Amino acid sequence: MSRRYVLGLFVWVSVFSTACHDHTEVPAASPCADRQQVSLPECAVAGGDAFSDEACIALDDAIRGSRAAVNDARSPSITAPTEMQAVARATPFTFAWTAPVAMVPARRPMTVGDELLRWTSLVPEAQAHCDPFTGRAYELRVKVGANVLLRRQQSALSWTPSAAEWTYLTGAIGAQTAELTIYTATYVANQISTGAGPFYPMTARRFTVAP
Repeated sequence: MSRRYVLGLFVWVSVFSTACHDHTEVPAASPCADRQQVSLPECAVAGGDAFSDEACIALDDAIRGSRAAVNDARSPSITAPTEMQAVARATPFTFAWTAPVAMVPARRPMTVGDELLRWTSLVPEAQAHCDPFTGRAYELRVKVGANVLLRRQQSALSWTPSAAEWTYLTGAIGAQTAELTIYTATYVANQISTGAGPFYPMTARRFTVAP
């Protein structure tokens, strides 16, 4: 075994060890750390949605930083609810949409930086963090007037709120008209590439809650 190989192996193990112990947690001040501000899937559950709180940071920063752009062709199409549908109050409603039909830029190949990010995202099992997310993600945003009632981020094309979330949401909407907007962006290793979003439609989908 050559000295160069041994040295390289030592450096790799050192980087891996440092990554595991020096992993940066999601800042407590970030909405992504508070499930009452942003609802997220449980990515650690086998077979579940791979989107995570760490991926949430990039999408939250982009939207709150006014980098989101209106683009109907590159935005999701909402299939449920329909425009001005009165959804039932008794049972959590399943929101559904389709992915954008417009062509998206070709995904760039993985770089050394992406690989480093992938390894430095590894954490001890006890911390229960998820693998870096690559793919298309969405944020559902429900508003009444200027008041944002709920934000949900995930990669799946439908979402059914929990009983607690639905009770809160229907109570907050009351007899008012709510507006649903869905943002989308594509990721490589928890990062949103230039030109990959977020995009959202010009017109929100309106709905009400049946008495």
